[in-house]
Amino acid sequence: MALARKNLVVDPERVRALAQRRGTSESAAVREAVEVALAAEEVMSVIRDLHDRDAFADAEAWYARLEEQAD
Repeated sequence: MALARKNLVVDPERVRALAQRRGTSESAAVREAVEVALAAEEVMSVIRDLHDRDAFADAEAWYARLEEQAD
């Protein structure tokens, strides 16, 4: 992976806090946050695709029955 300097506007306290939690530098924390955001978008894309293919129809029906019973 090639790295490049970027001029980003971020909340320094939040970046510092994230870096401390992860035990990394602030730069590494930002890089990891970008990777997590990209992975989350990919996961959501797959979930949307599965939903469009009715992969969750049985679970949705089960939850609907639970909601009906709760009423």
